[in-house]
Amino acid sequence: MPPAIPALRGTRPLKLRSPSHWICPSCFNRAARSLTSATEPSSGLPAAATLAFANQTLERKKDTESKGTDRKWEVTVGLEIHAQLNAKRKLFSYAATSFNAPPNSRVAPFDAAIPGIQPKLNLPTILPALRAAVALECRINRRSTFDRKHYFYKDQPNGYQITQFYHPFASDGRLVLNELDGLGVSESVEIGIKQVQMEQDTAKSIFQPSTSPGTPSRTLIDYNRAGSALVEIITTPSLKSSKHAAACLRKIQSILKASNAAVDGMEKGGIRCDVNVSIQQKGVPGLGQRVEIKNLNSIKAVQESIDAEVKRQILVRENGGEIQGETRGWDAVKGQSKKLRDKEGEVDYRYMPDAELAPLIIDESLIEHIKSTLPPLPDQILTELMNEPFSLTLKDARTMVDLDDGARVNYYKGIYDNLSKRLGSKSASKHLGKLVGNWTLHELGGRLSSNFIAWSDNPIRATQMADLLYNLQDGSLTAANAKQVLDILIDSKNPKITVAEVMVEHDLATESTSGEDSELIKLASGIIAEYPNKAELVRSKKKPNLKNFFIGNLMKATGGKVNVQVCKEVIEKIFSA
Repeated sequence: MPPAIPALRGTRPLKLRSPSHWICPSCFNRAARSLTSATEPSSGLPAAATLAFANQTLERKKDTESKGTDRKWEVTVGLEIHAQLNAKRKLFSYAATSFNAPPNSRVAPFDAAIPGIQPKLNLPTILPALRAAVALECRINRRSTFDRKHYFYKDQPNGYQITQFYHPFASDGRLVLNELDGLGVSESVEIGIKQVQMEQDTAKSIFQPSTSPGTPSRTLIDYNRAGSALVEIITTPSLKSSKHAAACLRKIQSILKASNAAVDGMEKGGIRCDVNVSIQQKGVPGLGQRVEIKNLNSIKAVQESIDAEVKRQILVRENGGEIQGETRGWDAVKGQSKKLRDKEGEVDYRYMPDAELAPLIIDESLIEHIKSTLPPLPDQILTELMNEPFSLTLKDARTMVDLDDGARVNYYKGIYDNLSKRLGSKSASKHLGKLVGNWTLHELGGRLSSNFIAWSDNPIRATQMADLLYNLQDGSLTAANAKQVLDILIDSKNPKITVAEVMVEHDLATESTSGEDSELIKLASGIIAEYPNKAELVRSKKKPNLKNFFIGNLMKATGGKVNVQVCKEVIEKIFSA
């Protein structure tokens, strides 16, 4: 059995004996060699063409003409995903991490760039980062280092960000997209993970517009987020469509949640994404000039921004222009991007090793510990839910996994296990898993949503739900009355109330009767007599399915207390007489 927390350490801090000990010419040479081609000249695109494209994007119309031109171009997309790690403390300071604390209440001196304060790596922050990298099938590098990425902005108090540019702690991972991710039945796409690196988050800028004439607008800075531990996941440029990019992002997000690596998903601001998009004529070797779209905060925004950028680049190229290497921002309301600045290169950021931080050495036993204790990942859970004994559809299994960070899966399994033990041999049926899934997702989930109750505040215990479905299965409750019991349990918000108590108090238990009951036959005959035209269509066998109409009305007439099978038996007997 691996040790609880195996060795993970930083080597002794290095002393800067000479200017070239850490900051050496070779650092800049490596950066220079990795530079892409020089920025291409501006497009020179006519203003009328630009306006035409803007109008097309705003109106969101399908451009049949551009559909034909798309066949000439090959799209290449790469993702840079930033996720806040599930850590109690910041990466290089003792300050606690928080999403909802009052502004500037979680700030240590290092986070605010107080002169003379040095960073100190919080080793526990490495654990969720390692879980993420292992889940993405990355190679964990035993030795990694931290670098400074220099740029000046109001939300970056140090004037640089500590990251891992030269030697990240993980690299060379992979991700496979398939039918489970919404692709076609025989479609499979492998995405490379170039590297996974740790870095600091920035502060949060809060813009306040002018409230009255003569009063200037202003930007406030909240340093609570500054210095929080992030993991940046960089894919290779191997995505060929916005659909694949969205599926890739969705899968990475679910893996980060399942492995307990990230705090929250995109919907809560815990994950942000940048996309790099380029086009190239088919048959021409190499990649086109890439354009980066920054700070996308939803999967929908990622997909829409890629589609819009591809159309923009095609329009530029087909009007004789050239694509500029630039960074753009996405306007979700207008459905278009706008230029923020020219694209920076490695030299612009002046990457250099951080002399105040020692290399990080990760022991092999820690890697084995992470692998052996990693929770089940989304594909494993999906496959389990779709196979026996649960036998859920892909759609229901996918919904179950995606909702509530896996809490609904555990709830579902708790109900199924309880119910299958009580039913014994009767539980050996695909119907049971689907029944529990339907009541967990649709009946209970729908009622909670309509009552604005979060899943975390679900008032129905798994044992109560299992008891309800047991009574439904053994015929003590009809489906209609089982739904009434569920409504009453939700409204009561009393976790101690039992299904049996509700059934007795509200007189909802199924009446013991059979298809031979004379009173039930008399009631059914009266219902059939009320609808002579429909009855004739059943007798003439023109519309035999109209029997269901009479069965439903008979159940309604009994107040839902007679089992549907008994009602069906009575109606069948009358029509066959």
